[in-house]
Amino acid sequence: MNTGPLHFVRLYTTRSRAIGRGQNLADRYVRLENALREKQALRTNIDSLRDESIHQQETQAAAPKKGNTFRGLIVPEKPAEPASDECCMSGCAICVYDLYEESLDAYKEKVTALRNQLTTMAVPATEWPESIRGEEKKPAKSPMLNALEELERKIAEKQKQSASS
Repeated sequence: MNTGPLHFVRLYTTRSRAIGRGQNLADRYVRLENALREKQALRTNIDSLRDESIHQQETQAAAPKKGNTFRGLIVPEKPAEPASDECCMSGCAICVYDLYEESLDAYKEKVTALRNQLTTMAVPATEWPESIRGEEKKPAKSPMLNALEELERKIAEKQKQSASS
């Protein structure tokens, strides 16, 4: 037999415990039903907003911008050079200057194709948009781009040396 102190079971009569024990189930059902309806309404709103944004993106992508066509042909826009604060100069695998160079090459290819089409259509070069007229002298690469490429070469050499040793 246990001769230690007796433990009495305390009946919880405080207000906080009483709320959790006995509830009107009809009220609880109404609260749950309202919560489910609100969640369904939110889902419906989210779905409709998603559909609207997809529709807007499709219409923007499908319709060419005004002023970007010449004689029914789309005139490509020259890509913007990245700002100096967009590059971290750490030799990333995917650098903004590399991406810029790729987009610039794609732009040049599109301009060449457009020039060829205009030539076959017998459109005089004087009527062409200024952005695609004859080859002007090529501007040299920016000093920043040259410095970045040099840094990337040095980093690659260091990595090769550390891998070989």
